[in-house]
Amino acid sequence: MSGIPLGEWSGSSATRELHETIKQFTESSDKQAQAMIKLTWAILLLTALMFGGLIVQIGLAMSHSR
Repeated sequence: MSGIPLGEWSGSSATRELHETIKQFTESSDKQAQAMIKLTWAILLLTALMFGGLIVQIGLAMSHSR
């Protein structure tokens, strides 16, 4: 039999490739989302530390002004 292979004629090869591409994209997207969540927590921690330092500075300034 000559002509177009069945996989190309029916589109099943393209469909398989599309499913594989979507799977890879989803895995990559999940990894990126996890990295963003970790960075968000790191920013939250650093913000809390900065706020704590601000409270300490205000407390020191107020105790020296008395």
